[in-house]
Amino acid sequence: MEKSICVFGDSTAWGAWDREKGGWVSRLWFYLAEHGGEDYIEIFNQSISGGTTETILARFEAEAKIRSADVLIFQTGGNDASYEHTPGNFMVLPDQFRKNLEEIIRRARTITKDIIFMDLKNCDESKTMPVSWIDIYYTNENMRKYSEIMDDVCKKNNVPVIDLGILGDDDFDDGLHPNAKGHEKIFRKVRDFLTERKLI
Repeated sequence: MEKSICVFGDSTAWGAWDREKGGWVSRLWFYLAEHGGEDYIEIFNQSISGGTTETILARFEAEAKIRSADVLIFQTGGNDASYEHTPGNFMVLPDQFRKNLEEIIRRARTITKDIIFMDLKNCDESKTMPVSWIDIYYTNENMRKYSEIMDDVCKKNNVPVIDLGILGDDDFDDGLHPNAKGHEKIFRKVRDFLTERKLI
């Protein structure tokens, strides 16, 4: 079996702060390289730092089509839910976030039937109000709100969501990005999810 899996997302999906193996997507690549047997499964990580549903919409179709994607995984929502300078000044407003998710699903279905979403439901607020490198704020309340929107849109469209659960504060180094321990937890969830659905 030959299969192509494309991942589109933000800095967490890209692998930020996993200094051991470069993130959960890289961990999945290593796992498949070791356990794939006769199956040949390509993993393409198309994630970018600062990514939102807006940046996904701007580019995922062309990048997925040229890689003949059989499975599309979207990890998004965290940056959409953040705000700049003052509360309510969201990077992507909730109503627009909902519309973007609907549009991603609509376009993705022209490429493959196997579409999966995932997000992060929490951060360590003691380090994200604001984050240390820019005047942008991440709160657990807002992340949960956007997560609920994602769950609702995906449920209505019969698209699965990988529930990563709540990561502990010790799973983050800078408060926002999972460390190696956090990425290992995410990798295991994704691996088990894909295995149960016979996608890997």
